[in-house]
Amino acid sequence: MKTKFLSLAAIALFFSVSFAGCKKDDPEPTKNIAKLGAQINTSFGGFLSVSEKKVYTQEQAFLIQDQIDILCFYEAEGGNNIALAAPGTGISDIFIGDSSPENWTTKNQTYFTLPTAEITVADFDALKDGDAIIETYFNAEQTSGNRKAKDMKVNDIWTFKTASSTFGILKVTSVEQGEAGYVEFEYKLK
Repeated sequence: MKTKFLSLAAIALFFSVSFAGCKKDDPEPTKNIAKLGAQINTSFGGFLSVSEKKVYTQEQAFLIQDQIDILCFYEAEGGNNIALAAPGTGISDIFIGDSSPENWTTKNQTYFTLPTAEITVADFDALKDGDAIIETYFNAEQTSGNRKAKDMKVNDIWTFKTASSTFGILKVTSVEQGEAGYVEFEYKLK
């Protein structure tokens, strides 16, 4: 009886240690998701700091101008519709108030390009932050005059390079057109 008890205790100890020591081998990585509101959207901030991975309102962004890389705006004229740009793009008469980007003293410039090679949604989904290939998708030859990602649509894929030389790639996941609209996207950085 004593031997049977010790055997059962040993088996119970083995299983408790085995299961307690198990951990998930490949935890789900955190996704970088930004939802930016256009100029009169009151639900979502419209300014993204790529380095902080945070979205800010216009008033908040004004206080940290040197950290803002991307903004969202809507403009029907010129085919921009819902678009992404940067404070250094020179957009005027879109935002209102003293904190409008046209009044900023630090205006970071981010460039947007279409990828240098075809990339599918599945290819994008397989990428991870830090992948070296992200930088190669940025088309440096397109940077002159390519300071906006215009007319955003779901599953559009754009690349970008910030003023601090951070490379990124983004996939649009949701869009609502209009001055009170928004764009939501997932992005990955190198």
